[in-house]
Amino acid sequence: MGTCRPIDISGRLGGEEFAMLMPETEAADAFWAAERFRQAVEAESIALPDGKTLQVTASFGIAPLSEATASVEAWLAAADEPLYAAKRGGRNRCVASG
Repeated sequence: MGTCRPIDISGRLGGEEFAMLMPETEAADAFWAAERFRQAVEAESIALPDGKTLQVTASFGIAPLSEATASVEAWLAAADEPLYAAKRGGRNRCVASG
């Protein structure tokens, strides 16, 4: 998709949850990066063997990592809150914490 920078790190947390660490990125820039990624996911079609296609969407929760963040678990919990807000708000959207 070409939406990640070489310094960005992404990985699967489990189930259908993924995380992306974007070093040297301000919160507003992280939001717009997530929005570009969301749009790229939405634009893709997956061809199925029966000739049909599958459309996939994604919801994102964005939380900055700062010196005040006590642990990785706390940081992930801070991102979960806006993620669930995105899902409650209709899915296929980005929501930032705060």
